[in-house]
Amino acid sequence: MTTERVSGIAAAGLAALDALRAENRAAAARLRACHALHDLCEEEQLLRDLEAGYYEPDGPERPADHAVLDPRDVACAELVATYGVHHNRAAAMLTLARTLVTRYPGIVEAMESGLLDERTAEMLARHMRTVDSSVIDSVHRLVVDWLLDSIKSGDRPGRSAILAQTDRIIAAHDPEGVLARAAAAVRERRVRIRRAVDGMADLHAHLTSSEAEALNEVLEDTVREGLAREKLARVEAVRNGAGQPLDADSHRTKDERRADALVDAVLGTSNGNGTGTGETSDDAQGRTPAVQIRPNITVLGPFGPGDEPEIYHPRGGPATIDALIALLTRSAGATIAVPNPKPGAVDSPTGARRYRISAELAKRIRLRDGTCRHPGCSVPADDCDLDHVIPFDHSGPDRGGLTVEGNLMCLCRRHHRLKTFHTWHYRLARDGTLTVTTDTGHTLVTDPQGPLARWRLLTSPDSDTLTETGTIKRPWLDPRPRSTHWFRRACRIAAERRDNVAAARGDRPVGRTDDRSDDPDLDPPPF
Repeated sequence: MTTERVSGIAAAGLAALDALRAENRAAAARLRACHALHDLCEEEQLLRDLEAGYYEPDGPERPADHAVLDPRDVACAELVATYGVHHNRAAAMLTLARTLVTRYPGIVEAMESGLLDERTAEMLARHMRTVDSSVIDSVHRLVVDWLLDSIKSGDRPGRSAILAQTDRIIAAHDPEGVLARAAAAVRERRVRIRRAVDGMADLHAHLTSSEAEALNEVLEDTVREGLAREKLARVEAVRNGAGQPLDADSHRTKDERRADALVDAVLGTSNGNGTGTGETSDDAQGRTPAVQIRPNITVLGPFGPGDEPEIYHPRGGPATIDALIALLTRSAGATIAVPNPKPGAVDSPTGARRYRISAELAKRIRLRDGTCRHPGCSVPADDCDLDHVIPFDHSGPDRGGLTVEGNLMCLCRRHHRLKTFHTWHYRLARDGTLTVTTDTGHTLVTDPQGPLARWRLLTSPDSDTLTETGTIKRPWLDPRPRSTHWFRRACRIAAERRDNVAAARGDRPVGRTDDRSDDPDLDPPPF
């Protein structure tokens, strides 16, 4: 390598190092700013609680009163409004800021020096979370000093080495800390499902290593047995001279087979060979699946010619026809509904003056919104409360917000409380658009993201799906062929045949009497 190239690589490396250290300092500044924001929100909420009389200054620190708003929720909402991130990201930033600034100040100081990055700082904080408060200050500073000295001396410890040294320092000062963390980790086991795109979902499991290894062995054994059976079947077919064509299952990857094996192990719907094709499912053999599934399915659309109708079920989100069929093969019964998409279709004068929301209206609101409507929040609508945007007046329903579709929206419990007890202003338009105005002058707008809202968007007066009379075009209900070149050509040929038949009968002369020299179909594209 030439001297010039070596110099260029060295200069680029130094530039990257300067940028990394600047990024670390900026992350430390952001953490301190988030911590300061939380303190300000806490002070403001304390003053509001005192003014509202929720508790006395000399009384208990905070009563169990539902009207007391968590300052952390207010700070998260302010971060979403100011920073433009989603709620989960804002909550993570605020939690990390509170943890590092209050419990591990030495880590923040190392970040401010530019030598420690945010991801490593978060990893250390999580690893030391069970250390006793009486020794945590000395423990985390010893860990930081060791790590910075290692970096300065030219050592580059990896993740395992950093955590191992951290455990040694913890054990020297708080022998029970490591054991407490292991016990806490067992209690933190969880399985989470998050919707993804294209009718898919992400399944994340946090298990003990023994449980995960046992589960992995079961999946591997199932895949191996399925492959062995497929190979044996192909060999037998060749011996018998029949041969066996390759099907779709033969091209499935190992990851696909593992996913099918997991689903079959839980739902009990495989065909018995671990392939998950469902050709001879347990239901078809008269046996009961391991899990009784009774999904509530909603059908909307289709949106245009050639499109499939949108299939929606609460926990799975949008799905295709194939996914619906696969779901039904595993279910012990399903409820399928085709709602009227017209806004306010289920509103009634009687129900509008009742506080309790009917089941049909609640389902429409969840189908319209899809998620929590508060800016930056993505909690599924089925896990949200239904809130009156204009509060319902129990003493005089006509004076307050009515229980109608145009005055209801989905809010998760956290943001429901924020809207009720905070001072932001909320306004809901007829099409479901929500406008939020904050005390700090920000105006935030969110649109409904549910399948009902998408259907309305594609069939609204502003879209290209209206006829000349103003009615909605529904090409899936019109089986007539479109006026394409091939359709016009077929019509012309049929007309010529009718003319020839009429001429043979003597009803009219042979040939056309009209001039069609300008007909584009007389000069068709080459065949």
